[in-house]
Order: sequence, then C-alpha cells, then structure tokens
Amino acid sequence: MKGLLTETVKQSQGWGSSQDWDEIEGAWVLRPKTSKPKLVVHFVGGVFVGAAPQLSYRLFLERLSQMDVLVIATPYASGFDHFYIADEVQFKFDRCLRFLQDRVQDLPVFGIGHSLGSVIHLLIGSRYAVKKNGNVLMAFNNKDASLAVPFFSSVLAPMMQNIGPVLSDIASSPTIRLGAEMTMKQIENLSPSIVKQVFPLVEQLPPLYMDLIKGKDNFTPRPEETQRLIRSYYGISRNLLIKFKDDTIDETSTLAQVLSSGSAISSMLDMSIRSLPGDHALPLQQALPDVPPGMTDAVNRSGELLANLTAGTPWESVAKEVGNTLGNVDSILLSSGNSKDLDLLVETITSWMLSNSSPRLLQ
Repeated sequence: MKGLLTETVKQSQGWGSSQDWDEIEGAWVLRPKTSKPKLVVHFVGGVFVGAAPQLSYRLFLERLSQMDVLVIATPYASGFDHFYIADEVQFKFDRCLRFLQDRVQDLPVFGIGHSLGSVIHLLIGSRYAVKKNGNVLMAFNNKDASLAVPFFSSVLAPMMQNIGPVLSDIASSPTIRLGAEMTMKQIENLSPSIVKQVFPLVEQLPPLYMDLIKGKDNFTPRPEETQRLIRSYYGISRNLLIKFKDDTIDETSTLAQVLSSGSAISSMLDMSIRSLPGDHALPLQQALPDVPPGMTDAVNRSGELLANLTAGTPWESVAKEVGNTLGNVDSILLSSGNSKDLDLLVETITSWMLSNSSPRLLQ
C-alpha cells in the first residue's frame, strides 16, 4: 500500500495543482489572482465528476476566475435523490458565502451548472428564494435513470440486486471492514492534498451500489416532476441556456419550452440561448501536460481489463460499452481546437454575466 501511494504521489506532482483553491465550509473557492472579483459564481458540476469540481472542471473554472470571477464550487456525492443534492450544495454555498461576506458583499451572484448541475440549480431556484442575478445552464440533461445510464433497467439494476446478498456479507465481515478502515487511515495520513481530493470521486460509489441493491430504479424527483416544479415555482428570471453542437444527449430545447410556456416566471423571463462548438464534455477539458504520467494508459487499460474479465459472459456487451467510455480519455484532453472552444465558452458566459450585473430583479 505504501509503495503504491508513494508512486502515485510522485506521478501526481504538478498535476491538477489546487494550491490556489481554498476549501471553505465544504466548498472549493477560487479567487482571481491579479484583481478584485467583479462577480461571484456558484458552480455545480455533473454526475460523478461533480464530487470533485476543483479537479474535474479545473481548467474551465480557472479560466473563468481569470475574468475577475470568484468561483464557489460546491461538491456533492452522486445519488438518486436530486432534492438532497440540491439542499446539500445550497447549504454549502450559503455557509461559504457568509464566511466570505466581507469580500463579496454587494457583488452580483450567478449560478452555473453543467449537465446534472443545471438540473440542481433549477431545483434550487424552485425550492428556495435565492438571491441571484441569473443562472447559466450548460448542457441541460434530465433523463430517466434507465435512459441516463446505459443498460440500467435491463442489466445493471437486476444484476446489483442479485449480487446484493454477496456484497452485504462481504461488507459485514469484521476483518474486511477493519482492513478497509485501516487502509483509509493510511491513505489519509500518507497522501498529499491532491490525492485526498480524488477520494470523493471514489467514496460516492458504495452508497450508489447499495441503492441499486435495494431496488432503487429512478431519480427523485422524476423528470416529469422536475419539469412541473420548474414550471410552477422556478424564480430566477435571467437565464443563459447553452447547448453544445456535438452534444447528443442535450435537452436544452425541452428546458426552454418549460421556462417559456406558461411557467411562473414566463412573464418576467429574460432567457438567452447559445449554441456553441463542442460536445457534452467540453467544460471537463484538461490540458495534456496536466494529466499525470501514465494516467491515460492506466484508464485505457482498465477498459481492456474489464472486457477481458467478462469475455464469454452475459455481461460482455455491457463491459465493452463501459470500456469504450473509460477508454475515451482523449476526448477530455485539450487540443488547440478544444482550447478555442473552451475560451469561447468562458467568454460567452462572462459577457452575459457582466451584461446582467445590474440589481437583481428578484430579492
């Protein structure tokens, strides 16, 4: 274990450096380096990657910070209960904002969400009387679990329920539990900050598995209920909706229709829609030099290993699909074209926020 951690630490030096980020009240804060902030952004990321936004969205958020934006990124563990996630991230943001009050007082506040993060901001705006100048909703997607997760209904959920008793027996083993606790303690004591920050990405998985084992098969609220709540209660009048041209799972048009057609906010709605180059993962782009040596190869090999382990079994097709996803690391590495697309995204968002920085319409 110590040898593995030591090697990981060596490979991680200089990668994803978060020395400019501060953890405050459960949120990650990034201040502009060379100027006073003009805007405050509450950022919520997508499913899984939203557990460590200061790493997953580092390049996007740092470029945003360079535009005189103070970023408050609220992490969350992925789960089926979107109400819980919305409450958790808003609680973290409120506490963090109070801590920073002397520095950010009277600054315009905007929400920015990506994918599920957009759904979460919409739920927050439907459940709380939040004070915001507006929301930026990127790559909105709010499908049923069976559509959002490939093979969920037909394979994954039944499989997890079938192996549930086995996993429960393993988890209840005092020896295994003690070993896991000791391992976690070792990691906490030995690993540097950058390694510790990766933990939330892994720690969110066991509760998800347990929900699957218990027969959980959809999100709360379901998509149709989410739409009803938005239509009835959403109170943020200024909204920038961003769709990426190569995003095959985007539902921005559905959201635009919900907001504009007889919603509680429709009479005051100030909605802009932008179609920008890129795909669903554009905000997750990472610069190639920032990826730890061997990371790309390791992820690609994990997909190959999964396919080999399931060869000849009923799960072979599932493993290939997952392997293709795992092996697509190149899609989030920054190329010159992607860099321009990311710059355009940041410029579009910043320009819209600055033009909507007048006093809030809703107090």
